[in-house]
Amino acid sequence: MDYSINKVVKVADDITNELLADKATISDFAEICELFKLAAEYYKNKGIKQWEKGYDLVKIHQNISKGEIFVIRNESRFLLGTFAISHELPNYYPEYLRRNNNIWLLQSLCTNLQKPSLIVRKVLPLIIKIATKNEIEKIYLDCVMDNPILECYYQRYGFRRIAITEHPRYEQNMVIMVYDVSIFSHFQHSLNQQLIH
Repeated sequence: MDYSINKVVKVADDITNELLADKATISDFAEICELFKLAAEYYKNKGIKQWEKGYDLVKIHQNISKGEIFVIRNESRFLLGTFAISHELPNYYPEYLRRNNNIWLLQSLCTNLQKPSLIVRKVLPLIIKIATKNEIEKIYLDCVMDNPILECYYQRYGFRRIAITEHPRYEQNMVIMVYDVSIFSHFQHSLNQQLIH
């Protein structure tokens, strides 16, 4: 299934409405960068090698320009978190994964670790819900192999490790994970049918 402009717009609307997230603009860039800087310091202080070489700020700028980054703010407009959803996998992913075009790549997921928020904790389940509603087949993400706590966090939501690859910028091994939306939605549908009968 190819992506049409209408589908991309509908998905963005769903994310905005269900997650209470806004599409990031260039005016959000400095604040997003600061959020990643604080997160990198937080991880460093915890002895976790996450974003040890800093986050790719050029990539964030490009993702904002492409309309892929969303921001979550509280009522006071304080930045609680950010994430990006792309329809293309990066070049460092294995070729066989990049053949399917009915996918999402969840990246740049970063929360304000100094002020945790209940809203931000709902991001992953709501992204899965929106992907299911929009008939996305798979959601991919990756995390630094040196951060097993983060990998376990994603596993709790149904993501599973499928490959390990080296990130060209960070020169670190990355765990590639997938959430197979079609399998989980089929399972949920079967379960619902059994409950009805």
